[in-house]
Amino acid sequence: MKKSLAIAVCFLFFSIQSVPAISTFASTDAAGASGTITVNGVQEPLYPADKAGKTEAETTQAPKEPLNQGSTVNRQAPNANSRQGISPYSQAPNNGTQQSVPPSFSRSAVPTIPIYRLYNGNTQEHFFTKNAYERDQLRLRNWGNYEGIAWYAPTSGDIVYRLYNPVYDDHLFTRNWNEVNYQIHHSAWQYEGVAFYSDVRNSIPVYRLYNPSLRTGSHHYTINPNEVAAITKRGWNYEGIAWYASSQGEQSNDDYNFLNVRNYNQYALGAPSGCEGASLLQALQYKGAVTNWNLTQFLNTIPKSPNGNPNNGFVGSPFVENSWTYSAIYPAPLTSWGQRYGNVQNISGSSVDSLLNEVKNNNPVVAWVTVNFQPIRWGQWSFGIAANNNHAVTLDGYNRSGNQVHVSDPISGSYWMSRTTFESIYNARKFAVVVR
Repeated sequence: MKKSLAIAVCFLFFSIQSVPAISTFASTDAAGASGTITVNGVQEPLYPADKAGKTEAETTQAPKEPLNQGSTVNRQAPNANSRQGISPYSQAPNNGTQQSVPPSFSRSAVPTIPIYRLYNGNTQEHFFTKNAYERDQLRLRNWGNYEGIAWYAPTSGDIVYRLYNPVYDDHLFTRNWNEVNYQIHHSAWQYEGVAFYSDVRNSIPVYRLYNPSLRTGSHHYTINPNEVAAITKRGWNYEGIAWYASSQGEQSNDDYNFLNVRNYNQYALGAPSGCEGASLLQALQYKGAVTNWNLTQFLNTIPKSPNGNPNNGFVGSPFVENSWTYSAIYPAPLTSWGQRYGNVQNISGSSVDSLLNEVKNNNPVVAWVTVNFQPIRWGQWSFGIAANNNHAVTLDGYNRSGNQVHVSDPISGSYWMSRTTFESIYNARKFAVVVR
């Protein structure tokens, strides 16, 4: 008898800690609703139990957004071509100030210093400096987002000059003295001296681009051919190699990070109710676990609930979908399942800032949301109140300057979306599991 009582008490505690603060009231103030509830202090309509599925997925749209201008698009390690000194556009037009055909690659150990990169969303300027004090002062003034070390420059070599335009509040960098001389005598540009140096060994090319539609921030410099390719599609003109770096930079994850985890489509793969499992598998495989498994193999190991309660395991089958079965699994049993394969932790109750801090550390997060981020619809089920349109996605990126997050969604694919939208849906329950 004592043992049975202890088990009942534990089960009650487990159930309570796994759901948001909800109280129920009898009323019918919303179309189709059978009452109202108060969720986290907010009164919401309460609907009959009716599990959403493919129909809702097909009749609604995910809140997809393009990656906002100003983020570091495709900011991943440069491909092998950049290490060999090969321009991504060998036949690209040149304005005459830059070198269009790079010399062959060579490397030699030389003293170097980091060149820091920042971005100002107001002026749309990417700014580069070798001066850590200047970098820190700009950050204290909230001048813009710090994006890390763009590259390492030699402490001596060919001079790269820096100019400033007070009319447009913009900077220009060039190693062409003729360009410097022309600008300071024919425009508002002011000469500010030596910015840093170009590697005379021509180790790693720094590409220069120009956007004719911008009055400020119209020039950009990068060692990453992927970034060159991305922004030329947005109207930037490639201008050739501006100068040379000595070695690669180091990305900062303070303001932007994109893990780009794999995406599984639960409907295409015959798992219409497998969103939580798909999201977990995506995250595990990003961390190098169960990489030889497909979604079906993985879902065949999912722990099942013995009593129809998703707090105890998966309800029903991930390969079957209907409106009367609450086919889902909640964070606690999903965590236990995931721990068979990797370092999986239940971080339910965490703020979105905490989730993004995990992503900053390259840890994808499984987050419980709704189908296509539609407004949550609460239903009365046998085990308690739950979201009728329950869904799960993998949170795997953020772009703070654009107020965006990135998700790998087992229904609607991989996409950027408004952080505000994500937060409003996630905060209703704050269910989350991280894979570290």
